[in-house]
Amino acid sequence: MRFNVNILNNVNLDETPLPASSYNELPHITDMKHAASKHARAHAQLLGLIASHGLAQEFSIHLIHKHFDIPEGRVMVYEAVRGPNHPDFVLCSPRDPAKVENLRGLYFRALPEGKMAAYEYTTEPGEDMGKHTDFVAQFAQTALALGVQDVFALTAKKFHSGVLTEFEISDVISTVLVSNPTWLPSADPKASTSTDWIATPDYAACANAADDRIPGIISLKCLETRSQGHYNVTCSSTRSGTHYEQKPAMSGSELLLDGQPLPQDSEAFAVISRARAIVEAA
Repeated sequence: MRFNVNILNNVNLDETPLPASSYNELPHITDMKHAASKHARAHAQLLGLIASHGLAQEFSIHLIHKHFDIPEGRVMVYEAVRGPNHPDFVLCSPRDPAKVENLRGLYFRALPEGKMAAYEYTTEPGEDMGKHTDFVAQFAQTALALGVQDVFALTAKKFHSGVLTEFEISDVISTVLVSNPTWLPSADPKASTSTDWIATPDYAACANAADDRIPGIISLKCLETRSQGHYNVTCSSTRSGTHYEQKPAMSGSELLLDGQPLPQDSEAFAVISRARAIVEAA
């Protein structure tokens, strides 16, 4: 399958698959959890730029980060997973771009020449953004001028609605994003890291004279445990924690979320089992 490098039809949005070696140089989520607050003025100004152009339905900003290193020849792809036997969720996993239909850029980093280059991708439909080439160039130039080209990315159209909470499935190098996080092991997690912000109208005033506010709507977040790790799922054959490495949950095996077993008739078990099966099949 030939990868279409310009399906958003915007010459300043480069959707070429990013080499894994470059992706693996991105900062880990743990190292970025305070980045937004450290760059509050730039954060507000970039959101103000989107709001002042009336483009909140087309763009948002995203915290640049990774959860895992990925193998060569793969890119991280977000896919909306829907089915009758589990609630809807979003899966982010390393995929061969030549084997993914309808692949397009989702998160873009600023380049010195005024373009934005994709580093994570999605299979959700994109809109024609050809008329926003000047805006993209302005966003890139602003991010570079503010020195936050390695902190904040441009999200090309929101691929979801509402707040999604992200969990890791480490042994298959993937994350799952769900709208219902109530099945977490603890009702009182240590903290959450905001990773995506929408340009609400009140940001428009910040386009040229940003202040220290961060009043935006959080649409993606990653929750941390009390041990300062991230909620993680493993598959084990026994309660001792022996893993089935790189395999989906098999009949009779056990899924552990942060070390605690998930009931096989639970929403969490259904979602995670389906996610693991999809990653294994790919």
